[in-house]
Amino acid sequence: MARVRWSIVEGTPVADCTQMGKGSLYARFEEQGYPITTIREEISARMPTPAEDTALHLPDGVPVIELTHTGYDGQGRPFEVTTFIMRADRNALDYRMPVED
Repeated sequence: MARVRWSIVEGTPVADCTQMGKGSLYARFEEQGYPITTIREEISARMPTPAEDTALHLPDGVPVIELTHTGYDGQGRPFEVTTFIMRADRNALDYRMPVED
């Protein structure tokens, strides 16, 4: 589930995901003056809610991975949050990040 302040997307292609145009979601944000400069991802594992269990067709005892992804603008303000819920038995997370001094 993605959440963005309505004041950022109202009247833009981002408000209607069927008309996003070429390029990424972040290209649309940048066009509106919100270039993404930092991303934070919080990852946890837990047992699913009953609704998640049903939607993901989980076998008994299978946990989920919850990933909360937040995009920040150049002033450090969060402007986009997306939460992903994934089956822990069929998904993996793999990151490559530069090391800064």
